[in-house]
Amino acid sequence: MLRLEALSFVSRGTTILSGVTTVIPDHSLTCLVGPNGAGKTTLLRILSGELKATSGRLLLGETDTSLLPQGYMAHQVSIIPQVVQPPPYLSISELVQLGRFRPYGAIWRRLTRRDHVAVNASLARCQLEALSKRRVEELSGGEQQRAWLAFGLAQEKRFLLLDETLDGLDVLVKKSSFELLKEVANEGKGIVLTTHDLDLVTQFADQVIVLSSGRVVYEGPPNADWQNRVSPAGQARWHMA
Repeated sequence: MLRLEALSFVSRGTTILSGVTTVIPDHSLTCLVGPNGAGKTTLLRILSGELKATSGRLLLGETDTSLLPQGYMAHQVSIIPQVVQPPPYLSISELVQLGRFRPYGAIWRRLTRRDHVAVNASLARCQLEALSKRRVEELSGGEQQRAWLAFGLAQEKRFLLLDETLDGLDVLVKKSSFELLKEVANEGKGIVLTTHDLDLVTQFADQVIVLSSGRVVYEGPPNADWQNRVSPAGQARWHMA
């Protein structure tokens, strides 16, 4: 699991996150929700190791990640950012294959049999086998999102972070993507997804973390009350948590 203890982040004098304490379990689909500017993307970047917290601790299991070797977290956590430009000329299959190249490792190595198995399994899970030879830049927005999801799954890391990766998809594709993420989480991976689709969060999430102004105002299962923390009618209650 990933554990955050009183974690804060300040940039250019502005507090983005303040005293965030929470747990990201393995075997779990955690949905991170809240208004724009709440600090969701910053939190994901800290979880991935891309940013360092100003104060507080991020632990992997019982180990303070600041004590781990440089680049260690890059082997444990993969992140798909909110906006990803499609790589020119690469096919879907080639994009997903790039997910098998490890950080700080050799770039021009040959794919092993295990690599090919992981790539093919990820393409199949995201229903991209028939499109695998198509160039990514030629795909629709929904197909591109599925390609990036396959890229993330092919990395086979312990945690997968998705920053609004499913937002903008049509209802049926988005629901099937939630179903897939839930299935993958049940198999052992810790998944964190930022999203604005509260109905699907209620239906599929194991855990919900609601951020407001850089603080956690709700943490727990998506029960009947949690949406009051995010809906316009419940906005006034956020700062009472």
